[in-house]
Amino acid sequence: MQLLLGLCLLFFLNFSVAKAADLEIQVKGQKIMLPYWPATGRQLQGGLVMVQGELANEGFLLLNNLAIQFAKLGWAVLLINSAGQQGSTSWIEQLPEALSALRQKENKRLVLLHYGDQLQLSVDYFSKLQSKQVNGLILLSAFDQPVKEDLPKLLRKITFPVVDLTGQFDYQLVLEQAATRHDSMQNKSYITTQIPGADHNYCFARQLLVAYLHGWMKKLQFASPAKPPIVLDNRWLKASR
Repeated sequence: MQLLLGLCLLFFLNFSVAKAADLEIQVKGQKIMLPYWPATGRQLQGGLVMVQGELANEGFLLLNNLAIQFAKLGWAVLLINSAGQQGSTSWIEQLPEALSALRQKENKRLVLLHYGDQLQLSVDYFSKLQSKQVNGLILLSAFDQPVKEDLPKLLRKITFPVVDLTGQFDYQLVLEQAATRHDSMQNKSYITTQIPGADHNYCFARQLLVAYLHGWMKKLQFASPAKPPIVLDNRWLKASR
């Protein structure tokens, strides 16, 4: 296992050549600095917030590498790392401000990618009408430990497209929970996919993973601005009476 993780680390480092910048958000009066990769592709695609739900930093290495690749494809990427909590604010408290920060940079299409543990926090947030909505949700080898029995019910409340991905050789816990979600969903906007040859860290399936997710995200609809209210002329109202 240690040898496999070592090979994964070397693989990621070979591709991780673009250092992240810092993007400041404010939560409860505290300044939080999040790793940020501006879009560098020829065509701007939108904004992507990635949540690293693992308590170990191996998830951070994966998402750091994915962020670099997505930035090259035209995505502005912001990373929230639950293993590196800043101050007294939790990562779920940082999420609304992270989404707002990317939207303020004129990203008309927003996507949330949740990797690893603590899935219910993300699903619970987006199941509420008052949450800051996105155009799509990616569940990447996502799970809860212990299992949250009411998660499928919360997931059915989400109205935008959701893709649920696992690796072919993912952890058994991840595969079982993904299968349970699949069996409980009857929504055309929810799809499941398994990446061939991939384990939980996607060491040797990175290119396939990036290509699939980039293609899926590009198909998401842009956020349409709210239409201004119709103002009726009082003279017309009087005449109609």
